[in-house]
Amino acid sequence: MNDNIQDIAIFSRIDERDSDTIRGLFSSIQCKTGTVILEHGKPVDGLYLLEEGEVAVSIPGFEGVLATLGPRSSFGELSLFNADNVASATVKVTSETALLDFCPRDALVAAVSNDDRLAAGFYHGCALLVAERLRSTNDKIGGEIAKSIRSARALIEEVANSGNLGLTQQEIQTAGSHIVSGMTDILKRLLVMKQKGGAITHSEIGKLADDAKAIYYSEFQIFDKVNKELKVLGQHLENVTRILNQQELLEVEGDLSFFDLS
Repeated sequence: MNDNIQDIAIFSRIDERDSDTIRGLFSSIQCKTGTVILEHGKPVDGLYLLEEGEVAVSIPGFEGVLATLGPRSSFGELSLFNADNVASATVKVTSETALLDFCPRDALVAAVSNDDRLAAGFYHGCALLVAERLRSTNDKIGGEIAKSIRSARALIEEVANSGNLGLTQQEIQTAGSHIVSGMTDILKRLLVMKQKGGAITHSEIGKLADDAKAIYYSEFQIFDKVNKELKVLGQHLENVTRILNQQELLEVEGDLSFFDLS
């Protein structure tokens, strides 16, 4: 096991006097390429630390790799806190070989339950690790929502200046009013999401995406330029959903980014 156990994020806050106790809980495992360490939806038997090699993280329903982890990475730690104790993703060895350290869940739980100092350091490290992961996810979500707000504002601006698009007054009146009202509503809801600071649900984003699609299919064949911008908004909303599902983001095409939100 790594000589300096504090270099591993989850153990970064334990007292140096407890290092030997932690090391004594782990045993080494040598794995070959293709070995599945954790399987999505299946019980997790403990905490894994990656000493050498690489592993890929994936989830069902998404083609490709969500993340590649290297030495000093840990996985399986959420099983210590989840009542259902199942893996949220599949972790598979992708390097020719991998050296892992494994600690059974019950052994680690018993160790921290019987030692207040060890428990304080361990849970502090866990909190920092989880907070960093949440911060990274929230930054991505916030960025995509900001881009969605810019796109929605750009759409409203385009319709407000729709005389420049070469449309007849009748076309503007019939289609433009629906677009402005619909996009203004979506913009307000996006701003509420940005300001409330709480968790964003899949259903909230799904409803926005559905409403944007409804506008697209009902009116936007008239506005070619605005049509393209609505597609950009739809892609950003899709990316928020992908972040919540821990999926790879779409490459947004034609992002005009007219507005700077600070």
